[in-house]
Amino acid sequence: MRRSFLWGAFIALAVAVLSPGIAFAHGFGDRYDLPVPLGLYVGGAGAAVGLSFVIAGFFVRGGAGEAYPRFNLLRLRPARWLAHTTPLGLTKAASVVVFSIYIAAGLFGTADPNHNLVPAMTWVFFWVGLAYFSAFVANIWALVNPWKILYGWAESIFARVSGGQLSRYEPYPQWLGAWPAVALFLGFAWVEVVYTRSSDPFNIATFALIYSLITFAGMFLYGRDVWLRNGEAFTIAFGFLAAFAPTEVRARDAGGGWAVDDYELYAEASEREWNLRPWGAGLLAAGGLSTSHAVMLVLMLSTVTFDGFTETSAWVRILLTTQGWVTFFGANAFTAVTTAGLIIAPVAFLAVFAFTAKLMAVASHSNVGVIELVRLFALSLVPIAIAYHVAHFLSFLLIQGQRLIALISDPLGRGWDLFGTADTGVDVSIIDARLAWTTSIAAIVIGHVVAVYVAHTIAGRTFAGSTAAVRSQYPMLALMVGYTMISLWIVAQPIVET
Repeated sequence: MRRSFLWGAFIALAVAVLSPGIAFAHGFGDRYDLPVPLGLYVGGAGAAVGLSFVIAGFFVRGGAGEAYPRFNLLRLRPARWLAHTTPLGLTKAASVVVFSIYIAAGLFGTADPNHNLVPAMTWVFFWVGLAYFSAFVANIWALVNPWKILYGWAESIFARVSGGQLSRYEPYPQWLGAWPAVALFLGFAWVEVVYTRSSDPFNIATFALIYSLITFAGMFLYGRDVWLRNGEAFTIAFGFLAAFAPTEVRARDAGGGWAVDDYELYAEASEREWNLRPWGAGLLAAGGLSTSHAVMLVLMLSTVTFDGFTETSAWVRILLTTQGWVTFFGANAFTAVTTAGLIIAPVAFLAVFAFTAKLMAVASHSNVGVIELVRLFALSLVPIAIAYHVAHFLSFLLIQGQRLIALISDPLGRGWDLFGTADTGVDVSIIDARLAWTTSIAAIVIGHVVAVYVAHTIAGRTFAGSTAAVRSQYPMLALMVGYTMISLWIVAQPIVET
């Protein structure tokens, strides 16, 4: 009994050390008692993904997704009003105001994370709320990105005053690609998953200011739009998610063709559209990614998965096993191990994905290189990334998101009640463990089924002949089924009684 007590005490201590100070947990106090063993759910989910492979093999062809139904929302008067310069300008101004309040709250507000706007704004509204909106509605970040807006205003003012250009427009090194964004996103993930003071308002605001300086410097050196495409981590991350969204922008380019989701061209074009489209159509219409952009996408998926894994008893056992190896880190031993895990996770994901690509080439008797296949098929991971984001963060958003209602009335924690909402409480019953588990199963299975469809479509375009295309997907099927089962097991740990 003493041993059990010590084990439980260690787990509690580890969670306390590794988790943010604010009560932003993803799990529940009560756990859902499954009517059948967890293994049946996990196996059934894998079987469902396997069945989707058979269906896709019969019906999906390489030309799928190249053309899809669209409806131009600009035909409707309300949509034309929303797209007018006045509401767009007001939206941008509101974004800058919110960002300014965010920084002020972090630097000058209360240090209590439960009564400061910054932690909830960062982890609930920004990383979860905007991600969901990007995936299921539209790429709102392309409109409200405060760094893009502020630098654009600075460019306009500088041009009027001096008649010149604010940016130096140095040639962007081709070898650099999106690696700056990869490094910055890894830093963001480290703050979210590893940093033990990730709920400290002053620290978060300081990190935001550092990120702002890096972003403005990149825009100054290479031009605003060039840096957004390559160095601004969230423009790339939300852009990936928005490729699944049911809306797109189109603009007529100089050659007379239509460019899709080119926001730089859209801002200047005289002929443009704002279209409704089927969910996921953007993934089928897009081409392959660069190597650095593909790594960025793998990093997005792997860091969220690793975040979920740190909530399992398996991770606690890893901490127990490795604690004797990192004693020289002292009080930061757990932080060091978790940092190592955060780095190893995307490397392992990328290695498995590359190995799968190699098997795809062998199975299809193709001469397409492994790196090229990774770049071509990386977009098939987007539905999985969205699914896991839903499974891992939905309860977090619904419960902790309610705190924003009170915080908007008192963003600095000074006892204000600007909008009469400061006393609004949090209703934790809005979602229970059973609903969270059911939603997680649905999200993960649907996400992997969509990923199988996208991968089949890409295969049909990549490999010569339908037989080679189907054969190429056998390794991908194994990857999808395996990841379905692993991710469902991870999500289950803090939710269900096993």
